[in-house]
Amino acid sequence: MNFKFHHMNLCTDNLSRLTQFYKTLFDLGTINDEEHSRVNAESTTTGYNGKVDFLTDGDIEFHWAERDLDTGFKMNQIVNPMARGHFCFRTDDIKRFMRRCDERGIRYSDYGKWAIAGWYQVFLQDPDGNIIEVHQPNM
Repeated sequence: MNFKFHHMNLCTDNLSRLTQFYKTLFDLGTINDEEHSRVNAESTTTGYNGKVDFLTDGDIEFHWAERDLDTGFKMNQIVNPMARGHFCFRTDDIKRFMRRCDERGIRYSDYGKWAIAGWYQVFLQDPDGNIIEVHQPNM
């Protein structure tokens, strides 16, 4: 089981302002590819329907998103990754990672494939309450 830092997510009430700030100050590029296709983007009752800007510095991704305080409720999950943001590790074995959490008594929210096409996502909190996403692509 391997892990690699994948992205940082910030949630905002003013997406265009936040995106413009980071793009112009740090010369970030925009990601427009098939891997970042959204699912449930139009639903108001399930998943996440906020707008997201996918940016990159060429190595690391940045996912700036409209804040949604109800995502956890809509998904029947405890952890809400779209309220305050999160950071993300990509793995090649999400099921093994979930077993590792179970063995250590670490609770997580299993969102499955819900926001990005093909990404199986789980969210958990570190001991200080910071939200972590772990996902496996191409599932």
